[in-house]
Amino acid sequence: ETRSRFSLKPAGNTPTTEEVKMPEVEKQLTAAEAADCEVKPGGVSFKVILEDAKTSEAPEMRSTPTPSPSVEDIENKLKAAEDRRKSMEAQTLEKLAEKEKRAEEVRAKKAVRAESLDGEEEDKEN
Repeated sequence: ETRSRFSLKPAGNTPTTEEVKMPEVEKQLTAAEAADCEVKPGGVSFKVILEDAKTSEAPEMRSTPTPSPSVEDIENKLKAAEDRRKSMEAQTLEKLAEKEKRAEEVRAKKAVRAESLDGEEEDKEN
């Protein structure tokens, strides 16, 4: 039984002969010794052997059947969707009406302001 041992060296150029066992590596190696493995500087490589399944039975898929919706359910959902669509359309029209009203108010103020400026210019000329 041969085990690889790793030595830890302190930072610097002074080598140490003390060999320290790393428990994580030892655990991996003991589990790996049962299988065919090879320890390399970058890690441990394993040979994987694929074989057929142990049992030929497929697991049973048990799921409840999805209930089919009734005609009433479908009609109710369609009616609710129509109501939502009409509501959204009404909100959109309402917003457009508000924007148009605001635009009309701005145009009216602009016209009044232009008239008042024209009146002041006429007063200055006279």
